[in-house]
Amino acid sequence: MRPTILPVLFTVCTYGLLSATLILIAGCGASSTANPPSVVGSVVPNSSYELDAFDIQGNYAYILGDNGNQGSGSSAAQFYVVDITHPASPTVVSTTSITGFINYGQSGIRVQGQYVYLVSSTGTASTNLLQIYNVSNPSAPAFVGSVEVPLYGFGLWVSGQYAYVISYVGVSSLSTLVVVDVSNPASPAIVGSTDTGTAWLNVADIKVVGKYAYVAGQSDHQSEILVFDISNPASPYLLSSLPVAHSPQGLDVEGNYLYETLYDQHSLNIYDISNPASLSQVGTASLSGACKPQDVTVEGSTAYVACYSNSSVGVVDVSNPTSPSVDGYISLPATSYPIFLESKGRYVYSISNTPGGMLSVIDTGGFE
Repeated sequence: MRPTILPVLFTVCTYGLLSATLILIAGCGASSTANPPSVVGSVVPNSSYELDAFDIQGNYAYILGDNGNQGSGSSAAQFYVVDITHPASPTVVSTTSITGFINYGQSGIRVQGQYVYLVSSTGTASTNLLQIYNVSNPSAPAFVGSVEVPLYGFGLWVSGQYAYVISYVGVSSLSTLVVVDVSNPASPAIVGSTDTGTAWLNVADIKVVGKYAYVAGQSDHQSEILVFDISNPASPYLLSSLPVAHSPQGLDVEGNYLYETLYDQHSLNIYDISNPASLSQVGTASLSGACKPQDVTVEGSTAYVACYSNSSVGVVDVSNPTSPSVDGYISLPATSYPIFLESKGRYVYSISNTPGGMLSVIDTGGFE
């Protein structure tokens, strides 16, 4: 399905390559690229499973998935290692079953060095886990260690010797950020924690840069960007928060700017974070009404936005953060419904959380 663009207002240029189409708007300003973006490869790791989160390192993608039966008593979760050496033919090299199920909407798997870190839950305190696997042999991941974390770990980031887990605890309880020392992967340990200041906070995404953790989340009462000071892992604290419109989803941080998608607003918002204690919005890009944005990844002066509802990826010029502009949309296979994106050089990768979830590989063609 392609996004609806009003032909009266825009000049439309269409590039049909393989299974993707880039629709360029506003005078086709990007048409000079020699190789317009296209989907060059895809793979379905498990025809019965949804894909919930992923990360990329080197020539491999690490993908977390589950069978979508949370609460039914038959839930199961797996993670897949996919060889992406050849973008046209990504290949699953291993499938590993894990303890617990995956909470919808989380960013719950990260890879660093030879280890994969993931969070899972079964709804009881004893089985909400941060799990660690050795993937030095991608064909045979090996369980190394785990630690219990607060209920419903929705967001995960790993940086250096620490993992950061944001958890939704319950309707009447403040959600939490815990810091886990993973310097000994066989025996990870919580070393610090703090609350988010908000009860019933559902976290959409988290990213750690330097001594700060940036979190996008919402409750029934408010939506916020939260900034935590993590310079002392034993004593993290909420440094600042900024109210935002309803339904924040993905975020990315590049330089002095934070990029956040808002699902219900059909927009990509940009915030100045040069002073993490006092964030301010500096720009916004209005996406097509057919685009319900989920995740965002920024590569150079271009932001790529996962448009869930119409299976496409929005391309946004962010060279001027105060005046971002939508250059067009890259069509994915009709049932892709992308929820998370990762970028690596000229390639952008997306996953979908429908049964038979797909990893798609997009060659951006040097699109800038």
